[in-house]
Amino acid sequence: MSVPTLDDSLVGPASLSWRYAGDQRMILIGPWVGLVQLSLPGLGAGVEQHSAFYTEPWDRFLRSVPQIAGVIYDSRPAETGHGIRDLHHQIKGTDNRGRRYHALDPEVFYWAHATMSEAVIKMVDLLDHPTTRHERETLFREQQVVYARYGVSDRPAPDDRDGFERYLENTYAHVLEKTPAVEAFIEMAHKPATMTQPWIPQPLWRLVSPVVSNPMWLLGVGLLAPSTRETLGLSWTRRDQRKLERLAAVIRRSWPLVPRQLRFMPRAKAAFRREGWPARRYRGTDGNLA
Repeated sequence: MSVPTLDDSLVGPASLSWRYAGDQRMILIGPWVGLVQLSLPGLGAGVEQHSAFYTEPWDRFLRSVPQIAGVIYDSRPAETGHGIRDLHHQIKGTDNRGRRYHALDPEVFYWAHATMSEAVIKMVDLLDHPTTRHERETLFREQQVVYARYGVSDRPAPDDRDGFERYLENTYAHVLEKTPAVEAFIEMAHKPATMTQPWIPQPLWRLVSPVVSNPMWLLGVGLLAPSTRETLGLSWTRRDQRKLERLAAVIRRSWPLVPRQLRFMPRAKAAFRREGWPARRYRGTDGNLA
């Protein structure tokens, strides 16, 4: 096992990861994460065979996100990361094409981390501001520190942001497949009223589900690489692109009006309070503390 030796202090209250990874808008990027994760054969098979995702998708999602956020925000983040890793020891088997998989295979585990890391960039680019090269490089370095906290081999990890972008492009175009898991996810997304919800009565959810689910699905498909859309057989038109741009503009304009206490996930807010609220200054888009 090769675990990188990195400066763990890079991911602290002044980091971009603290600033953005716990932002509630990350939830809106969830469908994109689901599509690209479930399209990786080993990861999709693990979810299909070992998860309750298809019977209680939102409940599983809302359980998983705080745990992953804890690897950034908890006071002992490596303990949180090791705990998540240890939950995956028994997730293994054979996929529908006879290929063996294990959730702790570095190629599988790193892809799960890479997509969550890239989701931060996609959220900021689309719903906050266009990221600078410095921000993307900084977030890459910080997220390598976060990955080290899981204690899983870094064998697939690129050395820099340029290499990471090549890794993403290659995986999108040549590795992802229309797995049974992602097929089921797409079918489920087209029938959102059938999903069970942990926070809302089912009759009410049936009424409001199109209002919630349709914009999120638009974001999910719109953020896919064209090669991945082609692999998954998902259409995307100029009209869809215009709708996505209008939706993103509305979110960008309205977000500053949301009370600060509501903008962050509970794990992030707990960390900010621990460090002093408001949190220590964050790096600005020019790389300086602001």
